Amino acid sequence: MKVKKDLFSQSRILARASKHIRDVFDLWGYEEIFLPAVEEYSEQLRDGLKITYNNAFYLVKPDITSQIVVNLKNGEPRRLCYISEVLKDGINGRWQAGAEFIGGSDMQMVLEILSLIITLLERLGIENFYIDVGSIMVWENALKDVSEYREEVFLALKRRNFGVIEELDIPDQKKEELWYLFNFRGRKSPCNRLNEIVENLNDERVFIDFGTIRFYPYYEDIVFEVYSSNVGHPLGGGGSYRVGSMKACGFAMNLEVIAGLARLTDEDGRIILKGKSWSAYEQARKLVMEKKKVRVI
Repeated sequence: MKVKKDLFSQSRILARASKHIRDVFDLWGYEEIFLPAVEEYSEQLRDGLKITYNNAFYLVKPDITSQIVVNLKNGEPRRLCYISEVLKDGINGRWQAGAEFIGGSDMQMVLEILSLIITLLERLGIENFYIDVGSIMVWENALKDVSEYREEVFLALKRRNFGVIEELDIPDQKKEELWYLFNFRGRKSPCNRLNEIVENLNDERVFIDFGTIRFYPYYEDIVFEVYSSNVGHPLGGGGSYRVGSMKACGFAMNLEVIAGLARLTDEDGRIILKGKSWSAYEQARKLVMEKKKVRVI
């Protein structure tokens, strides 16, 4: 039997972290977007709970990036952010915090999004993290002469199991090339574009890892995942994609996980007022208009 969460305690933890996350988004110039909970079904949408209503199909709480792609109609560059729940594997929900930079130059968007992730985690007091950056195009180019096995190779990457590739009927030289890519992790690689990202970020927590692949079909080339040695699965990830004719780059973090890892102080400079009389609320209103934090007790 699944133990039900203490919703109020969990909500308090998420709200506390979300306040800092929203502040970081605002400091970077990202505008929060509020998307509908239900979208008419589209093959472009990912995740979500599929339902029928009046003989039509809909998705409840789909993947946010794909939802933005479906809804964005014009070619105006945007910096968007969100905090939202996404339904994965049926009714299982996952709270996410993410951002999307749409319509910038390739390198600018990747560097800014990765810088945003770094400052967000540091703001939450999470220092024990690292980011692995990979390239889908590196694999596409490596598989050009054995393209009939593309599906099997990407399955091996998804499972982190090179044994799947070992069993393929491809030349040993090609297997050695794929083995090198499968296991490569460092700060300088044969891929100049990834080298440029690492060099420009100049952060020792950022690595090139060709084994890092994300499997949402909208990603085009650069992908990345964020890890911590304190957690056995990624904190989040993202990559580059397209919105119509515009290029974009974005990420989503597992809000529940990073909120649990956050180290935030309780000191927030809040002014405590005694609520024995209505004058306390009059004073509180004045302080709030001055953008000062208050609590009436």
